[in-house]
Amino acid sequence: MAGEGAHAGTGEPAGIAVYVSPYPYLDRLQEKMEERLARKVPVKGRFCGFCFGRLRESDAVCPFCASSIDTAGTVDEIPQDVLKAYQAKQKTEGLWVHSGAFSGLLLAMALFLLMVVWGPGLLGHPALAFAVLIGGGYVFAQLFGTFLGAQIGYRKGARKRDSMWARWLESHRR
Repeated sequence: MAGEGAHAGTGEPAGIAVYVSPYPYLDRLQEKMEERLARKVPVKGRFCGFCFGRLRESDAVCPFCASSIDTAGTVDEIPQDVLKAYQAKQKTEGLWVHSGAFSGLLLAMALFLLMVVWGPGLLGHPALAFAVLIGGGYVFAQLFGTFLGAQIGYRKGARKRDSMWARWLESHRR
């Protein structure tokens, strides 16, 4: 469909990494949940009963999902199944970034070996091949890891997190 995944009328991609989550509050909560997973914040506290975002005592409306605290209620701990959804996104994204960066390094190593073994004249000089190994390793790791890998990893991880969240919502509506 024309314009799908783009801002209306501008042609610019919508969302992060051209993925628009059906649950936008999950993106806002991702960093907070990663802090909780890393045990940088206390386990117990006051959390929104719908999205499990941390609340201040004065909050009457959740700052993440905009649910009324009177309606959604509060809980004192985030359920492990919810944390697993955020962890799945984090792991999927990390896997794609690290795999992409490693692939970039392997490509630089292959170019180095190709230049040293079969490079004619100046192209076969070890100093030039070493510069390609170091410079190419950095550039290819950045290109394949933080650019391509991060884009793909974000989309796949966010979809996985969103589907786990949808299953959580469905199982707890009953």
